[in-house]
Amino acid sequence: MKTTFLLGCALSLVPLAASAVTLGTGPRAVSTMAPAVPINLHATRSLADCRNSAGGGLAGIGCAAAMQNHWYVLAWNWRGGAIDGFRVYERRKVALPRAGRGQPVATIAQQAQVRVALLDPKQVGASACFTVTAYSGANESPPSLQVCVNPANATSSVFVSAALAPATQMEFYGYHHDRTHLHYCSSGSWPAFPDGTGVWRKLNVAPGTTDWGMVMSAADWHAGTDPLPCPEFFTQVLRLGVIFALPSSVATVQSAILTGTVDQNAALCTLSISPLATQTTPTNTSYGTTNAGPPGGFAFAFPSNNGWTGNVWLDSGGAAIATQSGGTPLNIDVTSIVRQFGSAGLLFESTSDEIGSPSANSLHHADVATCQTTLHAIRLNVRYITKSAS
Repeated sequence: MKTTFLLGCALSLVPLAASAVTLGTGPRAVSTMAPAVPINLHATRSLADCRNSAGGGLAGIGCAAAMQNHWYVLAWNWRGGAIDGFRVYERRKVALPRAGRGQPVATIAQQAQVRVALLDPKQVGASACFTVTAYSGANESPPSLQVCVNPANATSSVFVSAALAPATQMEFYGYHHDRTHLHYCSSGSWPAFPDGTGVWRKLNVAPGTTDWGMVMSAADWHAGTDPLPCPEFFTQVLRLGVIFALPSSVATVQSAILTGTVDQNAALCTLSISPLATQTTPTNTSYGTTNAGPPGGFAFAFPSNNGWTGNVWLDSGGAAIATQSGGTPLNIDVTSIVRQFGSAGLLFESTSDEIGSPSANSLHHADVATCQTTLHAIRLNVRYITKSAS
């Protein structure tokens, strides 16, 4: 039994059952007229030719995958009427009996739409000759003119691979502070942080680098003591946002994998990775927002306290696509995001992040232990077909 790759599917070829032809007239009669002969059978190394002969659409992925593996691609033209499909036969070194052609190496049962066969040299041999027939029910055309292939006809990969560094990298710092203001209460444990929510964003966090960043989170809740409690809550976070720009030559993305290394620190955060919101949104004033001065707290983790822009959010634009625990290196498939948006904007945040978004916070008034994750060598590894190849 031989197999062949057809538009991304492995086809198992089985012996064809013999079919009797009934002659006569009336509604149950079977025509004995053979279909026309396929024409212009040729071996091609062109992705465009393969796609066109395969009917276009998603067929190009199957063509590209076959070419990546250096398979033979046979294509032909059809000028006949409606049929059930085509059969591809390998010419044998020993002449076949007059009664039959032997078993086909490929049966393409998609009517006349698909006029291409993707053949694995490991199955059909490094050098071989082929013919194609058209069939409709029990009727089959005479064979086409043959075409012969050898290693010179093997296709080449049409995929290009690239490891992309972030085109833009952003850090987000946010805090929320609320406490009881009564005459018998002290200034609290965090007097440097006014009440309310403060948020800042910083672009390209270190000079000359755009491939590392940091995620942190912590929260402290002081319920106070009776009989005169003075409750106080304080939380702060760091988030990382990265945007990857695809090369202008990209036509079709086959895969996009996010990679990176994680510092082996203690108290690593559990990361949530999600699409990055495309807009930067002014702070929701219902939070009791404050923007008094530059950020403090976790923001001091960066080389310079300059470059922070106040009242600019960095938040999720959709559901998380992955979570990452511990120091395991990043290896996350983000192909769907890249195909949807034509680029990759990604947000990294702690799953214990209490700040939330401009529309809703997630304040729990509970203690959350401090965590910190530092990422290095963040890359988007993409495989794609170029516009010129497609």
